[in-house]
Amino acid sequence: MRLRIWQFLALFASLILSTNATAAIYEDLIIYTAHQEWLSRIYLLRLDGSVYDYQEFEFYRWCDVEIIDNELYVVDAFAPRLYHVDIETWELDVVIDDWSLYYFYDVAFDGNYFYVEEWDYNRYFFDGSKESTASFDGTIFGSTWDGEYFWTIGDDAVMRCWDISGWPTLVEISENSMAPPTPDCNGLWFDGEHFWTAEAIDGELGHIYKFDHDGLVLDLWQEPAFIGWAAGLIRADYICGDCDGNGSINISDAVTLVAHIFAGGSEPEPLEIGDVNCDTAVNITDVTYLIGYIFAGGPPPCAGCK
Repeated sequence: MRLRIWQFLALFASLILSTNATAAIYEDLIIYTAHQEWLSRIYLLRLDGSVYDYQEFEFYRWCDVEIIDNELYVVDAFAPRLYHVDIETWELDVVIDDWSLYYFYDVAFDGNYFYVEEWDYNRYFFDGSKESTASFDGTIFGSTWDGEYFWTIGDDAVMRCWDISGWPTLVEISENSMAPPTPDCNGLWFDGEHFWTAEAIDGELGHIYKFDHDGLVLDLWQEPAFIGWAAGLIRADYICGDCDGNGSINISDAVTLVAHIFAGGSEPEPLEIGDVNCDTAVNITDVTYLIGYIFAGGPPPCAGCK
């Protein structure tokens, strides 16, 4: 009976046109923005610094980034706009389009509002409509919200901390001010625990930095191109046991594993997603485990395979 089950699954797998058709992100990826003259690029980098993908845009100058629920937002210095960027199709959707201003360098999101400095500090609803403006002096290249305070990097190469709870009054918490990793750092993003920034050096590859509230650099990567501006992190988007990447766990995941193991089909991406019993190997025992979970109320795929 067991052989018939595997034969059936293998036959079913042979009818699947593609067992790997998915747009999910299967590894943590660094976001990095850079520009040269009239061209601008958005890079996706692996955590070893190698290039996963990039897209070049003409007549844009991408600057600071914000990442909300794993979705990328980028501001443009050639126009007063904030864009949502689909990193799978590279399609752009305008979020803020405020032609009462001239350009945007920085962007931050506090969970309710976007903040962009140009002349003053401007606050926008999530749909891009303007909420209000706060008086502000200075030129800001990067900003972020750490859950308690608002942080900026300006043209004076100082990272400043602000209390914006009394908006439209910004109160500087001067004792929290610090120097960024180098004076060439521009953008600023906070991942929930650490800050990220990138160097803007003309004609020379700089570095991307991850650092803490004390200014201690925890990791760095060489930039793949100049002139850099900002960096952030997109988290891996996959479910343990979701071998076909469709966002759920069902019989098609067992089919994907059978096709890979017995018929030379495409492997799960990443392969570890198929190690549902967490024995560090992907084999027929994982198919058995999945079938037991799907049809017999067995234990769910183990989160340890991540």
